[in-house]
Amino acid sequence: MNTLDNRRVLLVDDMPEIHTDFRKILARETATAAPNADDALIPTDAELEADEAILFGAQKPAKHNPSAPKGFDMDSAFQGQEALEKLRTALAENRPYALAFIDMRMPPGWDGVETVEHLWRADPRLQVVFCTAYSDYSWKEVLDRLDVRDRLLILKKPFDPIEVYQFAHALTTKWTKAEQASFKMSALEEAVEARTRELSNANIIVQNSPVILYRLRGEPAFPLIYVSHNITKLGHDPASLTVSPDWAKRLVHPDDRAKVGEAMTRLLEKSSDGSSIEFRLTTADGTLRWVENRYVPVRDADGRLIEVEGIVIDITERKAADEKIAQLARTDNLTGLANRATFRERLHQCFASAQRGALPFAVLYLDLDKFKPVNDTHGHPTGDLLLQEVAQRLRSCTRETDLIARLGGDEFAVLQTELTEPAESAGELADRIQHELKLPYRLKGTELTISVSTGICPYVPGIPDPEAMLAQADRALYRSKDEGRNQYHFHSQTLDQEVVNRMTLGGELLRAIAGHELELEYQPQVEITTGKIIGMEAFVRWNHPARGLLQPTAFIPIAEKTGAILPLGHWVLDQACRQVKAWRSLGITVPCIAINLSFHQLKAGNALIRDVTDTLKKWGLCPSDLEFDVTEGTLAQLKWSQNDVLPQLCALGIKIAIDGFGSEYSSFDYIKEYRVNHLKIARSYIRDASTDAEHATAMRAIMRFAHDIGIAVIAQGVETEEQNALLKDTEGATQAQGFHFSRAVSGEKAAALLRRGTVDLGETIREFCINVEEIPPINI
Repeated sequence: MNTLDNRRVLLVDDMPEIHTDFRKILARETATAAPNADDALIPTDAELEADEAILFGAQKPAKHNPSAPKGFDMDSAFQGQEALEKLRTALAENRPYALAFIDMRMPPGWDGVETVEHLWRADPRLQVVFCTAYSDYSWKEVLDRLDVRDRLLILKKPFDPIEVYQFAHALTTKWTKAEQASFKMSALEEAVEARTRELSNANIIVQNSPVILYRLRGEPAFPLIYVSHNITKLGHDPASLTVSPDWAKRLVHPDDRAKVGEAMTRLLEKSSDGSSIEFRLTTADGTLRWVENRYVPVRDADGRLIEVEGIVIDITERKAADEKIAQLARTDNLTGLANRATFRERLHQCFASAQRGALPFAVLYLDLDKFKPVNDTHGHPTGDLLLQEVAQRLRSCTRETDLIARLGGDEFAVLQTELTEPAESAGELADRIQHELKLPYRLKGTELTISVSTGICPYVPGIPDPEAMLAQADRALYRSKDEGRNQYHFHSQTLDQEVVNRMTLGGELLRAIAGHELELEYQPQVEITTGKIIGMEAFVRWNHPARGLLQPTAFIPIAEKTGAILPLGHWVLDQACRQVKAWRSLGITVPCIAINLSFHQLKAGNALIRDVTDTLKKWGLCPSDLEFDVTEGTLAQLKWSQNDVLPQLCALGIKIAIDGFGSEYSSFDYIKEYRVNHLKIARSYIRDASTDAEHATAMRAIMRFAHDIGIAVIAQGVETEEQNALLKDTEGATQAQGFHFSRAVSGEKAAALLRRGTVDLGETIREFCINVEEIPPINI
């Protein structure tokens, strides 16, 4: 085959009618067929060759019929795989295609991008025109995926016969010229100079084109030696730019100069090929236009850069369209929620973050119950309105950090992020969603009701991948459907029951506060040597109507997670102060009442301060009558969150004690920072000190240090005479509490202890502590 005049074209499209239309425009029979309206618009060979002479250099004229356009040798393929076979056959027969028109979407086979990848692997010289009205990719993704160089153009549907013919003529001619150029490396410098002179005439063709042509000299400063006349459409003068050493600063937006400079500098490397870059171009009046700069290096036989040839294409409208397409590609058109692709992308991100130590998350699959009858009875428009209302209610149930997606039809999903207790939080959200979606809908004057079935999979360490989470959530959803709908389930029955129990207990706790099911008991704090009572510590218990007497460890963690800790904490404070007032009204001296505080209460900030001051005023107590016990863990959280509630409580005159000192951090920094009044040595130190020399040494060191800086120490959990004797022999140990002195007792029994003022280690324990259940100190 004579490759110096290759007009072979391959059309790849899955629609036969497209092939018919292209043959009418391009095939050889066009030259002899009866003329039609489109023929008058198609340029003649004489016109095209005149353009070629200007753009590509003077050529020896060929004989032709000036009244008819030259046809193309055209082949058809209906799928990408078929196109690849035809290309391989053509190459084997030395009849290569110069150009391929390729549709972007060709189900069920390869799409346009994948087809081009295969074709270019077989023949890198092939020129390609994408024919598309819509793409599954942004053009940036296409350019990132394909090694485009200067081989790809875009032809948007619907097609214009003139554009199709001009694309075919220009790109087959370009293919031919490129082949010719490979044999003409000699005298390249003279050819470049000649072409530069000839390009000055090219403005006749391009001055009305949206494409700006330019040339740069191949020096590090890249002087501009030519720019086409249509740069004037942007308000710039070509002559002024070509003599300006700062032409790039005048054209390139300041924020984009660095990346443009890096791209151009790479051209100085011998191995660098042409490329493209997008940037903002500044017009003469200061407005900005997005442009795509496509450029290729022109080198001599030794690879030295002679010049840079390029085109600048205004893509402002395309960028806006791409952004709109990207937004549409990530969202559900009907509801405005995220779509399935976005949901899966975010799920993979959350999974990877959780594996690196970020807070866990949960996946909720939702399927609307009784939605199909709504569609069938009231029609799809009403069904669409219902889906939009469901989407709005889902937004009201979730946080900004959560992602809601419509997966299709009446299926939704929620990605609940940043959870400390993913299972419990997901159960609460599912319960809230179930309640909200069951409320009546008023649509087009009709009241409708639906419900929702939900499947939940919380993230737990060890789960293999995001796909496994989706599968588990899906199985849980079908459990909800199979067991009667209008309910939620986890992927395991055990987790179902645990969450239900915790949530039930959380709701019952709020009712217990109002229903007088709670009570306080009091444990005395005593001087070791004399048994004198120097304070009382309050502990809460729950007389549950169905489960019996519950220890705090059964409900305090739930109270903290559900928010019930705030009303519970207020109740404990109020009841403890009321009891102190009652004792004093009987003439009983109460040195101090100690109450545990949790981090969740301290997070309330000024609300806690107001609650404390109002309660003290209500019962006529002084701030010094109160002592708040906080753990080292709570102090660490306060410091990290820069919470200043404890210093404010200290300023009021309330005492502060570190509860369980030594069980977590054993940091003396907190003692100085929070003006601590008491250290309560952890019961583990007291328990082990009598049998473990290291614990005994650590306990003595803590007590000596506290004694030296003037802070009182209370030993917690003293249960035996042996432990008590050890404390008596330890310098700085003066106060203690524990079963050895007294268990926690009711307010009446505590009153009797306070009247006596001391604890008798024999008689008092027998009198006041028979059949009293042990209650270990915990945070309230």
